[in-house]
Amino acid sequence: MSDSVLVFVSHSSEDKKEYIEPIVQDLEECFINVWIDKKKIPPGKNLRKSIFRDVLDKADVALLFFTQNSLNSAWVDKEIKHVLRDESQKGNYDLNKIISIFDAEDTYDQISEKYPELTDDLLHLMPLDYDKIQLGQLISAVWSKHFSLQGGDIETKRQLLAKDQEIFQKDKELFDLKQKLETEQFEEEKDTTQNEFATIMEKVDLSFFLSNRVTLLAEQSVSINEIGVTDLVAVGLLVSIPSNNAILSEDGHDFFKWHVLNHSSDNSNS
Repeated sequence: MSDSVLVFVSHSSEDKKEYIEPIVQDLEECFINVWIDKKKIPPGKNLRKSIFRDVLDKADVALLFFTQNSLNSAWVDKEIKHVLRDESQKGNYDLNKIISIFDAEDTYDQISEKYPELTDDLLHLMPLDYDKIQLGQLISAVWSKHFSLQGGDIETKRQLLAKDQEIFQKDKELFDLKQKLETEQFEEEKDTTQNEFATIMEKVDLSFFLSNRVTLLAEQSVSINEIGVTDLVAVGLLVSIPSNNAILSEDGHDFFKWHVLNHSSDNSNS
């Protein structure tokens, strides 16, 4: 993959910021040279000439992004018809350089009506919230077309691309598993904390702690000599500081939150 592949992106300007630019960034991070008008046309240069002569005709691959906006764009229609005409002049409609991307099923239904030349094997789903697998499929398609243009052992290269796609799938599975484990760990820690707080409720006199919650939450200190304060320090709800005082600990903050959620009726009476 030492030779770069030049990819032209046909799209509606209305889709650029939210839809097109994130995909372009992902492609460029995979060492694919993407031509997009916002970054590539110098000020004052003829837009039509730059696109049709300097880029579209020289691009290895043309990515046609179909959305409701692009299907209604006269300019995108010109770009697509230029590519189709260029391919048809080679003697048939093999559409070697085209990859068509659609953002939703409604869009797909309209493509076949407007551009019947673009058969199903040339179409790829890339929703606005596309995932790693869909991105991997697009990258594989781009490089596969590039390899077919360059010649050589295409089957071996396709096998490598298939392996890349496998890696994307494994990455996604590992990410999902990690998220699940983190969620389970969080729930387990939360259950443990709640059990600890329930035990404290049973074993420790909390009357001073609860009656002075406003003072403690305001990060003001209380005297260590107050009745029950040493017990509160011992269970970690308060932490001792110099001058024979104590302040609310992080566990103390969490305890107040837990107590409000689980003992609201007690709070109203305290």
